[in-house]
Amino acid sequence: MMRKIGNKGLWVFLVGIFLFLLRTSPVMSGQIIVDSDEQFALGRSTMEKGEYGRAVVEFERFIHFFPESPKVLKARYLIGVCYLKGGRFEGARKRFFEITRNEPDTPLGGQALFMLGESYYVQGQIKEAEYYFNQVIENHPTWKLKNTALYRLGWSKMKKNRWKDASELFMRVGKGSELYGSSRQLSTESLKGVMLPYKDPTYAGIMAIVPGLGHVYVSRYKDAAVAFLLNGLFIWAAVEAFRNNNTVLGGVLTFFELGWYSGNIYSAVNVTHKYNRKVRDDFRNSLRDRFDIRLLTSKKGPVGLALTFRF
Repeated sequence: MMRKIGNKGLWVFLVGIFLFLLRTSPVMSGQIIVDSDEQFALGRSTMEKGEYGRAVVEFERFIHFFPESPKVLKARYLIGVCYLKGGRFEGARKRFFEITRNEPDTPLGGQALFMLGESYYVQGQIKEAEYYFNQVIENHPTWKLKNTALYRLGWSKMKKNRWKDASELFMRVGKGSELYGSSRQLSTESLKGVMLPYKDPTYAGIMAIVPGLGHVYVSRYKDAAVAFLLNGLFIWAAVEAFRNNNTVLGGVLTFFELGWYSGNIYSAVNVTHKYNRKVRDDFRNSLRDRFDIRLLTSKKGPVGLALTFRF
């Protein structure tokens, strides 16, 4: 009898220990302890690996679990960076707008303003990009950020073929900046854009009076041969039709030939404009854009601009 009671007491004791462990152990109770610094570091390391979608999830999780953390604003900013890097421009701008509205006079607010311009620049919306780069220069004239905005604004002017304006902006980049050497070189090189070997579209149209010559002017020899043969055949056919008193057929062929002939002139002018665009694009592509802006969190201090140079 005593032995049964002893065994029963032992079982009660063991069950009590098990329930205690189940209540206090995170693993056995199904609880997960999330550390603030580790969660933020996870989002940052994921972003650095280029896994921008996953990084957004990790930063959103950080904001959810630690809404009172001083790093929340930085996390929102980095979410915007991830959106930008992932090509989700509207999502990026939404995040950056929130920061510029809530933190207009802070360094982070200035960087968010710059990234608004960068988002438009990457999309090719140069007019909008210029507006925000100018806002950075006027309202956040910190040395590093101002020089970066001047450099980017110089590239924006080159995108619009405003070579002299670009040269002046590159000259304004401060000595001692990481971008100073590149800016001095670009200030000289950009002026060569004024002297590029352009072709005259009006002259091409005049040459196209003889079908095909307008295309020869811009070295489009296959197009020139097609224009010459096609127009020549229609003219020959129309002349033969009238010579054989077939005025109806001659009129029809003349009508179509007028269309082909005017099209030949229009095409010559159009391909000349394309030729000039290619000359400008090739020239710009030959110049070195010495930085790829990546916004990262430093382990200490605020978010900064990391400039990765490409030689």
